[in-house]
Amino acid sequence: LICAGRSFPAHRTVLVARSPVFRAEFVASVPNSSSPSCRGSPAAASPGRASPAEAPGREFRISAASNHEAVQLLLDFVYELGNTHTPSLPNEIVKDVLRLADMYKLPGLTQHAAAWLCKDATTDDILERMSVCRDFGLDTLRSKLLEALHANKTALKQIVTDPKVLQYPELMQSLLKQVAGPQPESDPEPDDEPKAPSKKKAKKGSGTGRGKK
Repeated sequence: LICAGRSFPAHRTVLVARSPVFRAEFVASVPNSSSPSCRGSPAAASPGRASPAEAPGREFRISAASNHEAVQLLLDFVYELGNTHTPSLPNEIVKDVLRLADMYKLPGLTQHAAAWLCKDATTDDILERMSVCRDFGLDTLRSKLLEALHANKTALKQIVTDPKVLQYPELMQSLLKQVAGPQPESDPEPDDEPKAPSKKKAKKGSGTGRGKK
């Protein structure tokens, strides 16, 4: 795999076993995998996806990521090396990992990236992190970040007054709701039409006339 000028050796069988998209890409590049003469044949590239290089047909260029560290993290995941539990990562690398996880249908890698995105969040980058959550459909993580801000009123007010929040109108609306807190329930509107008084039934044997003696 080649990304951002770096090469990453990988076993085709491992990639095919972990990702249905890699499987389809390799099958497309090798029409007759049982024939050794066909294994070096190049294949046409799919727009936005991994494309085989012109020479041997064994190199795939990853154009969806601009940081080669994201490809290394992808390989760590598919090989189950355990290096995906890194303490924190720059947001740009996390976004590349999320793109690759989505492209190659690796939901487990998406979960790892969401965990990285949640770590060491600060008031300086919390808006960008929540924006990433929105772009990649990480609604659960986005809700957790909002809850964390709601628990820290000082940080919440600092972010709401930050001019950068204007770049994220949807997030600004959510943050303002957190500042305002839950709205009290409105009282039911009174019924304008007066109700007729209910008539009480007289008990038997009661009243002014008790019968003749």
